[in-house]
Amino acid sequence: SGIQQRRNSWQDGVLGTTCPIPVGWNWTYEFQVKDQIGSFFYFPSIYLQRAAGGYGDFIVNNREVIPIPFEAPDGDITLFISDWYTRSQK
Repeated sequence: SGIQQRRNSWQDGVLGTTCPIPVGWNWTYEFQVKDQIGSFFYFPSIYLQRAAGGYGDFIVNNREVIPIPFEAPDGDITLFISDWYTRSQK
């Protein structure tokens, strides 16, 4: 299950819902997660973009008004592991 995108599911990236991002341009996704606390990752559906490194991770922390049922950790490390491709995406 992925992160719920309320009121902006058109940003999911399904073909035909948005225009392609031109080469050399950036796109900033903006969405409300509504207290879906945890670690998530994103990836494109097209293998070419995946091979070029179009994936990553993000963390959603709790809001101050929502208590968590455990003590805060002493530290935090985000580790994202990928596989090497044997051929270039070009």
